[in-house]
Amino acid sequence: MPLPFEKIVSIPVGPLHIQVWGLMVAMGMLVGLWIALKEAKRLHVSKDLILDVFLWTVISSMIGSRLFYAAFAWEEFADDPLRVFRIWEGGMAFYGGFLSAVLAIFIFLRVKKVSFWKVADVLAPGLAIGIFLGRIGCYLTGMHIGSVMTNSWFWGSVFPGDPRLRHEPSLYLSLDGLLIFTLLWALRHRIQKPGQMTMLFLLSYGISRFFLDFFRAADLPGMLSDPRYIFHLTAAQLLSIAMAIIGSIGVFKPEFFTRTKKA
Repeated sequence: MPLPFEKIVSIPVGPLHIQVWGLMVAMGMLVGLWIALKEAKRLHVSKDLILDVFLWTVISSMIGSRLFYAAFAWEEFADDPLRVFRIWEGGMAFYGGFLSAVLAIFIFLRVKKVSFWKVADVLAPGLAIGIFLGRIGCYLTGMHIGSVMTNSWFWGSVFPGDPRLRHEPSLYLSLDGLLIFTLLWALRHRIQKPGQMTMLFLLSYGISRFFLDFFRAADLPGMLSDPRYIFHLTAAQLLSIAMAIIGSIGVFKPEFFTRTKKA
């Protein structure tokens, strides 16, 4: 089913213009925090600790995701390098933010002498719902153009100047985040071993992200297509393979990675 696509970059509110992408990411973070606080109460983790972790997560993920994106899309910034700092314009990479946040949280909890895995398990469902909301922002602002649909088995978008029906990878990734959240939330009472919830997130996201990235455009010039590397895979797909392998080991043998300390 063809859907004409039109970007919604900002919403005018009086003299101000609210950036849609930033708004959806902020909503994702706040809803994710709310869910994390509910999980923290259930798992007897300090509320103040989660708020501190959230602050470190926001700062590190914003920096990491922007730098990761800029490193792989430098053509966008070559003429005006200071644009790297205008993060409200969009242009972030999930894996850059994820890896930098993991590192920041690990160091912070190490200093605090708190179990990394117990806190990570608290955060995992909220991260999934954050992906759900954040990717809606990607869709509304037209950040990721999809590949051409060979069969109109699902909805697709028609972009200006191109009559071909294209996939919507941002919507697929948004739905993926919602499905992963549903899975984690449904199993949260059954999973008992520290780190296993986190590893289930890594496994499910790694596998789904690997396959969903095949729906990203590869036929358009310049940065309209996602760059491909080894075996014609995106950088995210290569990282997804590693994530899925780590997650699969952690789900079925969680003690391979985990050590418990008091949270």
